[in-house]
Parts: sequence; C-alpha cells; structure tokens
Amino acid sequence: MAILTTEVVKFANGNTDFYEAAIENFHKPSIDQSKILNNAYFSEIESKSGVSRSDMAPEVWMSHPAVKWAAFAIVDATIQAILPSVLTPAFGVFMDLRYVGLGDILKIKVMPNTLYTVSKGAHGERTTFRQKKFPADVIITPEEHLITIYVSMYRVLAQKEDIGDFIRQVVMSVQQDMYGEAVSALITGLTNVTAGTDYSFAGAFDMKILVKMAERVQVFNSNVRPVIAGSAVALMNVLPDSTLGYRGNYDANGGGIDLVKNVVGFDVLRLQQAAGNNGTLVLPDDKLFIVSPAQDKLVKGAVSTTLTNSNQFYDNADLTQNYTYRANYGFQYASAAKAGIYTITD
Repeated sequence: MAILTTEVVKFANGNTDFYEAAIENFHKPSIDQSKILNNAYFSEIESKSGVSRSDMAPEVWMSHPAVKWAAFAIVDATIQAILPSVLTPAFGVFMDLRYVGLGDILKIKVMPNTLYTVSKGAHGERTTFRQKKFPADVIITPEEHLITIYVSMYRVLAQKEDIGDFIRQVVMSVQQDMYGEAVSALITGLTNVTAGTDYSFAGAFDMKILVKMAERVQVFNSNVRPVIAGSAVALMNVLPDSTLGYRGNYDANGGGIDLVKNVVGFDVLRLQQAAGNNGTLVLPDDKLFIVSPAQDKLVKGAVSTTLTNSNQFYDNADLTQNYTYRANYGFQYASAAKAGIYTITD
C-alpha cells in the first residue's frame, strides 16, 4: 500500500483506491492499466462533483462547473499522491524530505556532533574545563515554483486523450527540478563546510586516500559506516588497482561492465543523475561524496501543499485549457554529521 500525504487522504475522504492505482500506473505503465485508470478518473470526477454522467448528455456534463472543478482538483491530488513515491528513492541517500502545510515553514534542530575534550587529572581537581554543546536551529522556507501547461480538456473529458500522460509529464518535470535543487544544495554546502579540512581532497584518484577519508568520516560520526556516492561517471574512477593486490574473475558468457559495489567494507552507491539548466547534468563527473545516511541526512527539504488554477477552455482561441501547477519547496544543507568530498582532478 502506498504511503499518501494527509492532504491526499483527506481529499479522497478515506477512499484512496484511485490514487494508489495512479501511483502503480506511474511506475508500471501499461495500455490496459491506463484504460482502467482513465475510467476510474471519470468515476472519481462523478464522486467529487456529485454530477452523474448518466443523467445528461456528455457535452452538457463536461460544461458543468462542478465537473470542471473536480477534474483539475483530482489531477492536483493525484500529482501530490505520486510525488512522494518518486522523490523518496531519489533523495533518500542524502536528504531528509518533510511535508508542511501551505504557507508553513520548516524549523530543523541540528544537534552538535563534536566530541568533548577529555583531560588528564592529578587526583586533586574538583572540575576541569567546563564544556557544553548547543544545537542550532535552521529555518527552511519553501519557495513557489510554477508550471503552466495547456491541454485540450474537452478531449480529455471526452475520453479522447489519456490523463495519465499529462500527469506523468508534470510529475517528472517537478521531480527533476526538485532533485536538481537538492543536489545543488548538497554540493554547495558540502564544499563550503569541508574547505580547508581533512574532509576535502582534490587531486588524482588514489584508492588509499579515498579509504582514509571514509575511515575519518566513520570515526567522527560515532562509528557509523559511510557510503561512497556519486554519479556513474564519477564512480568509474573507483576501480581496483593491480599494485594493491586486487584480483577478479570475469565470466565471458553474457558479460557486463558494472561499478565496484564495495571498497574495503565501504559500500559504493550510484546517485541518480538530474537535469540542470540548458540541457546540463547536475551531478558532477569529478566528485565523490563520502556520506553516512544512517547518521544524519546532509540536506533538509521542505515541501508544502499547493494551489492550482485553470481557465475555461472557451477562453483560448484553440479551445485548450490552461493549468498552472504550483509546487512549493526549498532545500538547505543543514547537518552536523561529518562528510567528505573527493574532487578528482586527473
């Protein structure tokens, strides 16, 4: 069963079958499933609008104000239902994503992650240097992002176009933009906090240096084992070196090229690439990230419920209907967990 936000469950009035089916269709689309979903979409419109299709001609039913409202309200709720199932797998390695109400902000308490100084005593002191670690508060304010799409809603309501395709394109567009902003927050924040420290290194790839950085991150993260993460291209640098005594067996039957899965006990994890501006890719090809997801996620994200608006299809000369989807989200590097960044220069 899919995990749905409180807002979607409330909108569905407890009957979330349609929205769970929409999630299933998004991840495993098929022609049959698409037809079933479209029929369920119209049943949901009837339920939410309170206007039955069997009581009037199709063109009259489509022009009913309650039907027009329900059509896009359901689309909005469906997008809200699908997004968490798309975002959580992509962001899970480095980000804590939380949902807030419309107009709300997210306040994160970042706990300290430094060790206390242990002093030697001479059996003649009542106290030593007094110490106390204080948490820090970080405020994340979701920013509004807009997408305006037009669709021949008349054809959709006449069941001539697939509403699932329209929803899929909106979800994928939002997911790509959100992921891109989150990765940018990760790279910017990690670069700033590790600059000039032992948690940052730039130079030709050296497996020993990478492992030493991973060991440092583990030790100062309360012995929580980190993972080595990056884009597929960046992780191609993490290859065994024959001078270090590595050996491998390769089957020529149905062979394939894959990334190293583990380096001396540290798992290697490929991060999902993201689309940037002007056709660029967000994740760099020259950076490896040493992070401990189990300790604390480095980036915190806030996503709020949205408002949408549309016009009537008779307002446009080509009888198309505008649909403006508002997505509110923001991301910030906010963590006391230790992490490393290895920039490969050669």
